[in-house]
Amino acid sequence: MPNTNRRPIATLARIALARPLALAFILSILGGSLSVGVVGAGEPRSVPVAAEPRSAVTAADPQLRPTIQYEEAMAHAADDVTFAPGDRVTVPFTPRKTDRWAVGGVRPTSLPAGRISGRAMRQETGPTTLPRSVDGRAAVGSVDIPYLAEDGPVADLAAAVDPGGLRREVFGFLPYWELTDSSTRLDWEKLSTVAYFGVGAAADGDLQKRNTDGSTTVGWSGWTSSKMTSVINAAHASGARVVLTVQSFAWSSAGVKRQKALLGSASARNNLARQIAAAVRDRGADGVNLDFEPIVSGYADEFTTLVRSVRSELNKVHKGYQLTFDTTGWIGNYPIEDATGSAGADAVVVMGYDYRSGSSKTVGSVAPIGGPGYDIGDTIKAYRSRLPASRIILGVPYYGRAWSTDSSRLNATNISGTKYGASTTVVYTTARQYAADNGRQYDTVEDVAWTAYRRENCTNAYGCVNPWRQIYYDDKRALAAKYDLVNGYNLRGAAIWALGYDGTRTELYQALEDKFITDSVPPAIASSSISTAVVSPNGDGRLDSTTIKASVTGHLKFGWDVQPYSDGSVGASVRSGSVSSKTVSFTWDGRNDGGKVVSDGTYRITVWAADASNNRAYVRKLVTVDRRAAVVTLSSSRAFLSPDGDGRADKVALSLRADEPVTGKARVLAGDGSTVTRWTVAATTGRSVTWNGYDRAGRRVADGRYTFRVKGLDRAGNRTVRDLRVNVDRTIKSVTWASSAFIPKRGEKDRLTFALRRRATVTVAIYDGSTRVRKVWTDRSLSAGPWRWNWDGKTAAGVRLSPGSYRAVVTAKSRIGTSTFSRKVTIRLP
Repeated sequence: MPNTNRRPIATLARIALARPLALAFILSILGGSLSVGVVGAGEPRSVPVAAEPRSAVTAADPQLRPTIQYEEAMAHAADDVTFAPGDRVTVPFTPRKTDRWAVGGVRPTSLPAGRISGRAMRQETGPTTLPRSVDGRAAVGSVDIPYLAEDGPVADLAAAVDPGGLRREVFGFLPYWELTDSSTRLDWEKLSTVAYFGVGAAADGDLQKRNTDGSTTVGWSGWTSSKMTSVINAAHASGARVVLTVQSFAWSSAGVKRQKALLGSASARNNLARQIAAAVRDRGADGVNLDFEPIVSGYADEFTTLVRSVRSELNKVHKGYQLTFDTTGWIGNYPIEDATGSAGADAVVVMGYDYRSGSSKTVGSVAPIGGPGYDIGDTIKAYRSRLPASRIILGVPYYGRAWSTDSSRLNATNISGTKYGASTTVVYTTARQYAADNGRQYDTVEDVAWTAYRRENCTNAYGCVNPWRQIYYDDKRALAAKYDLVNGYNLRGAAIWALGYDGTRTELYQALEDKFITDSVPPAIASSSISTAVVSPNGDGRLDSTTIKASVTGHLKFGWDVQPYSDGSVGASVRSGSVSSKTVSFTWDGRNDGGKVVSDGTYRITVWAADASNNRAYVRKLVTVDRRAAVVTLSSSRAFLSPDGDGRADKVALSLRADEPVTGKARVLAGDGSTVTRWTVAATTGRSVTWNGYDRAGRRVADGRYTFRVKGLDRAGNRTVRDLRVNVDRTIKSVTWASSAFIPKRGEKDRLTFALRRRATVTVAIYDGSTRVRKVWTDRSLSAGPWRWNWDGKTAAGVRLSPGSYRAVVTAKSRIGTSTFSRKVTIRLP
């Protein structure tokens, strides 16, 4: 059966069973009623907080609902708690070596011990009194329950330990009612800040210290108690902070009125800021946590002013006091940007719970990580869009919630109420025992443990019914998933509601150690990029280096390692290093650690990011070092072209071949270097273009010497330039035979006529295929004009040639170059 020695969250039922008269008194304050239904063995009975008229705040924003911290405060407001006054805190705060979170805009610093004892603080007279008729839902400690002089059982607090390397802030709320529980255990190795919960703020800015009968309010009594002296001394001995939580709840119309009066008055705000600073100074504490929930509409600026006033008053005492304020999972009108910073709060404590309530349609996690509705992930993203991660502390629940349901299926329909039994919150130890007795299950969507069982509920109106009952709670696995989010988003840390709800069990502290001390989760790499996969470190300004960038969260430093890479294997490192930086960006210039350019080839660059535990995440990219330019060969289909439209040599084919892809331009350049025409060369190893002797404007170019030039870059940016001479040469105007065929045996001759446009040295010969059969003229200087020669079909020796096809080849060498034309003629038989 469940351990009934562990107090449930809603403890009014426990108090009522022990003290019937006190119950009547409490209910008269709360205006509520007690259900007398029979509960299942061991399950905590729920006494719902009496419903009040909804405030203007909750009516205006349906997402807002009273938080567990408020509901707890109300449930415990009437506790008869005995706190003996405490001695002075004698151990000053000294930050741990691993304490790296900025406080008040400065590095963590030592803070003084207590100025006076808790006994002296309690005996101080002050203006704050609370009438017994005041609304019971004021802040914790405001309820008019007398302080009892005799001391109660003292919690056996864990001894101071050598603090480990906490990588995150672990902020734990310690409610005053947990100070009296002998099972409350504080493991200082896993805690960085303990927030005593708490003391209320009155409308005039006074801390609520006294009841109307002169007795000490329960909240102030706990703050000044011997137990808190022990807690603070133990915390300081381990390098942990203790702060005071000051509350102003505006979930009711009375609370709205009170908060408006406080925030709307400059004198009230200043009074509260001074009293907070004095309470921290005198007690030897280390700061304050403001639990103002929610902020009344229209008072966000005034809240910011209060936060800054508190910071100012704390700084007057000593630099380095911690200041935080609590917010809900829905940001609402909290001025999270304006109220944080060096002149404001160090961080916001996001109450990452209460996503479901007793009236939710379907049951499930009170702090879901996933699922169809608004969840923890959505909350973190919303806050991260407006605040640096270092200013966000994510609250996690050490409790769950029980509902009456229509079935035992996951996320069943909620039927809680008078007939079937009310919904109630359940502390971790109780929820865990129910799961052990009835079968623990786990929802991997919302990341929450749960269990289902039958429970009889009897009422006068409905008799006895036996509905299903379900409990959803965060266990070690569920909390670890939330801590992974804290690490993954690199948040400042996690906050616990509430210390003591795990009793003497250790697994939840183990989850903190696993994730925040002996962490094995590496930083998260969201994306990475490389500027170029090929570099040519030759100093020409093109691809001389490459840069690898990565988007990483959860890291403190990064480094790099460059190694030769071949066939899946890496060689010895040629370049390595590291730097403490949040911006992961490494540029490699192709050089080794000695500054010398490495050999051409493929290299693997590894960039790693490491967290405080040196867990590493890696990005690996392959890079080719290539300083050799591409080998390019140019050629043309002929040595010249004669673009005169006669169909002979009017065009020329210009070609390139490369041993690797080249990108650039191919141009024909005139003698003065100007561009006649051009073509694009796009990452090719071969291309052929045709030039017709015209420029880009469509004009035929003049005779002369031209250059075919290819200029391009290979993939590494190495430049290649190659030239090929191309002549436009129309020196030979024409070459013709008088007749295409003749019969020498009949005594016929044929006339060869060619015309020159300019003086040239001319060679004329007759060829049979590639064999010269007749020299006509050799290097004969001829002037411009027509020239003729008659051929009788014989060789120079007078030998008649056989019938067949022959060519007359005319070659002219001019100032431009050499041009050659040929014309066929046929010798026929008679």
